[in-house]
Amino acid sequence: MRKSLQRLRMVLAVNAANLVGWTSRRLGRGGGTTLPGRLALKIMPDLPDRLVRELPDGCVLVTGTNGKTTTANLIAAILRRSGLAPVHNRHGANLIYGVTSALARSCGPAGRPRGDIGLFEVDEATLPEMGRRLRPRLVVVTNLFRDQLDRYGELESLAERMNRGLRELEEGDLLLNADDPLVATLGEGTALRVHYYGIEDSEAGRPGGAMQHAADSKSCRSCGGPLHFERVFYGHMGRYRCPSCGLSRPPVDFPALSLRSRGVEGSDLVVGGWNGGLGLLVSLPGLYNAYNVLAAAAAARLLGRGADEVKEAVEDYSTVFGRAEWIEAEERRVFLVLSKNPAGFNEVIRTVTGGGERGKHLLLALNDLTADGRDVSWIWDVDFEELALQAEAITATGTRAEDMALRLKYAGAEPRRIRVEPELKAALLSSLREVPPGGTLYALTTYTATLALRRTMAGLGYVKGYWEE
Repeated sequence: MRKSLQRLRMVLAVNAANLVGWTSRRLGRGGGTTLPGRLALKIMPDLPDRLVRELPDGCVLVTGTNGKTTTANLIAAILRRSGLAPVHNRHGANLIYGVTSALARSCGPAGRPRGDIGLFEVDEATLPEMGRRLRPRLVVVTNLFRDQLDRYGELESLAERMNRGLRELEEGDLLLNADDPLVATLGEGTALRVHYYGIEDSEAGRPGGAMQHAADSKSCRSCGGPLHFERVFYGHMGRYRCPSCGLSRPPVDFPALSLRSRGVEGSDLVVGGWNGGLGLLVSLPGLYNAYNVLAAAAAARLLGRGADEVKEAVEDYSTVFGRAEWIEAEERRVFLVLSKNPAGFNEVIRTVTGGGERGKHLLLALNDLTADGRDVSWIWDVDFEELALQAEAITATGTRAEDMALRLKYAGAEPRRIRVEPELKAALLSSLREVPPGGTLYALTTYTATLALRRTMAGLGYVKGYWEE
């Protein structure tokens, strides 16, 4: 009798959630990625826990500050290529509401998930809760950077919270970025099988020494002494050791044996951990995306996927909305890139400016909504000086447009080249008009600004709404 009542509640929760999600999409109010989950959890608080247990191949969690959406989407593409049906929160709604919405949407009217394996991007601060509830077979951690200090606090406290959550897991695999000194220590004291990925190409990055001012993890987590970096890839990621206690970057199971950048067009990557190495032609630009591909390939290996499946999926992959996305608009192209913290923004800037060409048209959107973090002082740690040198025209927009314009002025951008337009649609259209036909508008946007800008472009007919894709 009790089981029958639980099943009835599951059916009610799932169908109520899906009705709300369908209505939201039908009315063009959004993708139904969060609200359905909120409703379902009110009806049945342990719904996601129960639904995950009905997936035959368990679930995978992907977390970290930067790259988790792209990494999870790459893993999903590989799983689909191998014939599996992942249940996936692919649009990045990474709290428990988003995960619940994705699980509910995968269900039929009888309240049972139609999928083989769960694949969930999860907010790094919620990893302990997600681990307890979903009991993953694999956890992937991409990196930890300073992000939303008003919400997360310092990285050390966040890392300790994550590690406590990992210690609660009784079995499974843990895939860590060896090049991030903080992430590489997360496996301590767990029962999980720990694996590492990282860059081994001796020509990638730059020699160590003076770190970037935006680097976050410069101290040894074991003894507190300063780390010495032999080579730096970006931010605080690189090859490191502690002269005081001897802690060093762990041996890598899945290395990037070779990495050659093609600027905004992507990179050529050879991944170890496969017989003879696996060569990949990556269309996603930037060193940060090479890390995402490396993490996805390593995760696929741990999940038993084949080399051909990885290669085909990666080389056919088209980016998820707002993550280095090319959009045709008014006989011009918009290069839309989420840029939400100092380390990530700096890598985006290096990717955009890598060719050295001047005369760039830029749209920089800075918001300070809850999902962005209210404290925008981090923009002073971003290397806008490199961008200002190549700018022909810059439009600052968003709720903190004036702060962005001031930062650009101090970065050396000529005041006559900077325009402040807080209203996003007006900023987009006026920026596009300044770009010559066939040219590119580089739109570098914080989290909520990325969502808003893409909604604006969907309303103008440049792209489909993300819930329609």
